[in-house]
Amino acid sequence: MADCQMQVIVPHRSYRKLKMHKGKFFLEIFIYTLISLSAVYLYITYLLPGFIHYFHTVLEHRGIVSTITAVDIFGWKVELLNLSFAHTQPLILLFVLVALVLLFLVLIKQKTLPLNVVMWINFYILLFISFVLYFIFFAKYFPYTFVEFFELFTTAHIGFMFFSFLLTSAAIALTPVGVSYKLMAVVVMVIYYTLFSVIRYGLGILLVSQLSIVWAPIIFFTFYLDFFFFVALYSYFLYRSSLMFHRKDTIWKW
Repeated sequence: MADCQMQVIVPHRSYRKLKMHKGKFFLEIFIYTLISLSAVYLYITYLLPGFIHYFHTVLEHRGIVSTITAVDIFGWKVELLNLSFAHTQPLILLFVLVALVLLFLVLIKQKTLPLNVVMWINFYILLFISFVLYFIFFAKYFPYTFVEFFELFTTAHIGFMFFSFLLTSAAIALTPVGVSYKLMAVVVMVIYYTLFSVIRYGLGILLVSQLSIVWAPIIFFTFYLDFFFFVALYSYFLYRSSLMFHRKDTIWKW
């Protein structure tokens, strides 16, 4: 009679049950909520104002005139830079439009990049085309001043930041791995995104004030990329967690 060999038995996911201590789960949610609130508070009261004053000094050294204006966002007094939009001549925008259309067609015909990558690139090209058309024919109807636009952008960004931190943290809390590992993932997410936010703010100011006002709606639509960031971060967290689960699979001996 042949000997039975050891086998790794992994039950199908439809038979698995997630066992979690409710008190521990809600305690984690409470801690992650405090981290999210603290991160947003520090961003509004320290990180963003500090960056604003630093960037204001950098712009002055480069000969770019700017002022600092205080606005009210969610009851907080937030300081924002005030410059002027760079308005582009319609003829230049027409050349940009032709280039974008050609790039759109080239990406469809090429065979090097994967189609899913091409799809997202062309999605943003179509957005850019629509904004270029708007500023060719309806530039005088653009309803925002520089400060009003970035006040709207910052308000939307802070709300998105808080709820993204909260929802992603709640999803991470549901994953049955060690608390220290989950806490590290939440802290890394918060630090990375807040630092990215101030860099994007500075880049956005340079684009709309030194290059073209056409970049203003494009900057606003980068919130799509933020959504992908949080989905990608959570997917990577699940991937790393699955590797940990795999190492814990029970070996049965018949």
